[in-house]
Amino acid sequence: MLSALVHDDPQTVGPYRLLARLGGGGMGTVHLARTAGGRTVAVKVLHGRLASDTALRARFQLEADAARVIGGRFGAAVHDADPSAVRPWLATEYVIGPPLEDVVQAGGALGESAVRALGAGLADGLGQLHRSEVVHRDLKPSNVMVTAAGPKIIDFGIAWAVGEERLTHAGGAVGTPAFMSPEQAAGLEHAAAGDVFALGGLLVFAASGHGPFGGGQPADLLYRVRYAEPDLGGVPPELVGVLGRCLAKDPADRPGTGELAAALAGGGGRRPFAEVLPDAVLREIARRGEEVWRQPPPRMVPPPPEAPPEAGVVGPGVSRRRMLALAGGGMVVGAGLGGGGVWAWLGTRPGASGGGGAAAEPVKAPSRLWTFASRRPDSGGDVLLTAHGLAMPAGIVLAGVNPESGEGTWQANMSDAWRWATDGTKVYALREHDEGKALAVCTIDPADGRFGKPLAELTDFAGGEARNQLLCVVKDSAYVVARASSGGRWHLLAVDLRRGRERWRSPVEAPGREYAPPMLCGAVSGERLVVCRADAGIHFLRLSVHAVADGKKRWSQSEPYSGAPPGRLVLDGRHLYLGDETLGAKKLSDGGIGWLFGTQRNVGSSAGESRLYGAPALRDGVVYCTEGDRGVVAVDAVTGSINWLEKGLAGRRLNRDVPPVVGKKYVYSLDDKGLRAVDLRTRSAVWTFPTDATVLSADHARGRVYVREERATFALPLA
Repeated sequence: MLSALVHDDPQTVGPYRLLARLGGGGMGTVHLARTAGGRTVAVKVLHGRLASDTALRARFQLEADAARVIGGRFGAAVHDADPSAVRPWLATEYVIGPPLEDVVQAGGALGESAVRALGAGLADGLGQLHRSEVVHRDLKPSNVMVTAAGPKIIDFGIAWAVGEERLTHAGGAVGTPAFMSPEQAAGLEHAAAGDVFALGGLLVFAASGHGPFGGGQPADLLYRVRYAEPDLGGVPPELVGVLGRCLAKDPADRPGTGELAAALAGGGGRRPFAEVLPDAVLREIARRGEEVWRQPPPRMVPPPPEAPPEAGVVGPGVSRRRMLALAGGGMVVGAGLGGGGVWAWLGTRPGASGGGGAAAEPVKAPSRLWTFASRRPDSGGDVLLTAHGLAMPAGIVLAGVNPESGEGTWQANMSDAWRWATDGTKVYALREHDEGKALAVCTIDPADGRFGKPLAELTDFAGGEARNQLLCVVKDSAYVVARASSGGRWHLLAVDLRRGRERWRSPVEAPGREYAPPMLCGAVSGERLVVCRADAGIHFLRLSVHAVADGKKRWSQSEPYSGAPPGRLVLDGRHLYLGDETLGAKKLSDGGIGWLFGTQRNVGSSAGESRLYGAPALRDGVVYCTEGDRGVVAVDAVTGSINWLEKGLAGRRLNRDVPPVVGKKYVYSLDDKGLRAVDLRTRSAVWTFPTDATVLSADHARGRVYVREERATFALPLA
């Protein structure tokens, strides 16, 4: 539940604007906050009175590290943290969903299938923690958030890295008595098996509505945890055996997380999580999601100075300051959904920017960091980022460039942009091998540009076919479209680069003879491979989604499209994003429409322009693109609702074929006057760098944006 900020809560923490309080605990306060780009996050801030305690700072650092280990699938993904700040803080995704404690208290015990799915998901999450030698030590119903996608584990405030010096005093029982392990209750080491014990107790609570050792005073609970048998009354008979093993007093008798997940999944625990949740829980998830989009409560006003006590009054009672602090508190309800655009009115109402007074000084465009003389290809000219430097097509070669100096470092004799790809570490090439008789995938040496030995030889496919294409390389797998040597049929291939062999193939339509790259582009999202085909002269994109495991086609369809076809796909775990007459999100699950933006909007005087929305960019849960001739528009990636639109732009013709580049401070977009930097806080352009460039590439790790003109490429700082 949301509550108002109190008067002495900060306006911002790091780059995040605070909107409301989510709750508080012994170590800190959790706030709902928003980035300049519109993404909603939860920010936990250590109490000021504790900031000088070095042990608590160390614990706060470990909490951030543990949350990073469990990641966004099983927990609240960490976006940012500063444990060394005056008041340490941690920013995570904001989870939409109630804690398990609220679910059971409001709606009663869950059914067997829901408990199995819940337990299998939590066992997987704990397994991920334990493989990184981290134990949670405080798994309980209030620290498990129930979302439509699955359970998430939160609050790692007393987590412990195996092998590290303990942050609590020897012999002290730290945790929640009702869900402690016997060894934890005795003040002994709580290892991975202790988390399994706690998970067993949590699942007993979910299945029966009561804890395994009852209630009462902490001392009584600790005694029963150590010596009494668990109460499994009300637990479905099919679950009694496996949960009883979890609650064994001897850690050696408990199942591991992998064994437990398999045992629970064997009874239907791997069904989609939303399918096994009661309707009442789904309605509560939807209600909490809707609540986040409401106007936040106004900040509490400062209390008036306290008058001195009147004569004869004994004791001051509770001060107004204390009452306000109590009113602003509450129970922590979680941290997590990656969504943006909450309460966009905060960015536009008077005084929202904290400004006032004299006008800000004009911002000057930055100077070039370096310039590399090279000829930009007509298409496929993106700068490739690798661990060793940059690679970019330059005339008839692929050139290596030092990202710090802009000096050329190597050249590889490749002119076809559709035959190379990078995984962010290396550059891979699709090559002829054995005098054109076979196709091979190899790497390019970052020192001299020479081709390495083949990582995989595809002897069934014609190496001399000019239209063979390397779509992408992800996690040691290369995805290739190639023509078979025998019969001439075309296939989509997955190639295992570690074992040097083909994993699967799936038939595809032969490319047209009027081949204009990029005819094909591809990207992987989770367990899906997304392929986009754009034939010359046809204003449609042909989209298909294949299973990464076996290549089976899940769905395919054609999408009307104007302008230059996309050189890279913009997607996340949920949607593929495309800009044309509208900005749209296409569901990766089935190709359905996730949302459409712009169907009834005034996009300015763009008469004769068939493409009204430009190629999109995705950053921190927000989709950015150009809208008509009005400027950059920012749209929430989950809902398709507008976050903001660029202010005050006029007299520019926007380049809609080039996606914007999004930094922490500015979003960069090309138009007929040059490269425009739009301030994410004020939503207005602050400078323009004159250029006729048609390619932008972002390098967030090095803090660069690379701008490609016809005969030169230069670097600017990415702010």
